[in-house]
Amino acid sequence: MKLEQILLKKEELPIRTIEGTLSNPVFTVPIHPKLLSPDVKIDSILASKVFPKAAKEWYVDLNKAVKNANDADRTWIKGDFLKKKAYAKKVYAKIYSGNYILTGTGWQDDVLTNENGFATSLSISRNSGGTLYLDPNQKFEFVHKLYVNFSPEKFREYRCENFNPDKDCSQGTWTYVYSKLNIDYYPNALFLRNWAILYLNEALKQANAQKPF
Repeated sequence: MKLEQILLKKEELPIRTIEGTLSNPVFTVPIHPKLLSPDVKIDSILASKVFPKAAKEWYVDLNKAVKNANDADRTWIKGDFLKKKAYAKKVYAKIYSGNYILTGTGWQDDVLTNENGFATSLSISRNSGGTLYLDPNQKFEFVHKLYVNFSPEKFREYRCENFNPDKDCSQGTWTYVYSKLNIDYYPNALFLRNWAILYLNEALKQANAQKPF
């Protein structure tokens, strides 16, 4: 597949919630195996670089989501996340103690990387915001089309190389994913999903420049 076809899209990684609410968000973020290759080097501060853009997209997307929320969720999100005028202006995030911090929430870009520079952890606040992390004890898992809206061809592209290349990928595939920790609310899930997509896409571009797909 071409790089443009491999990049992640928001519509491919939906955030599913309890019907009629924005509660109990569930989503999956797959990781292309090439990004974990020791032969590929990723900018170790790449995730932090895209954090401000993730903040801007989060504000826009959360405003859209609120329009379809029930009254209780709408009141909660507008009161806790969308009431600060700073969100709608130029400053979505600012540098603070070496990190970006999202105005009004206290969320910041807390990133851990491995030897090749890939971000093994994307965290906005371990206790009250949430974290996406590459679990060293769970190398890969089955990614189902219910949560990842890939074509069979794209599932095959993301498949771990130690699985049968001829295996049918119409329902999903085995690949690397970010595990989730303390992502209890939709706004948190939305930010982390958006941040991960931006980061992984830029990382894929860097990997492609070194070893083309």
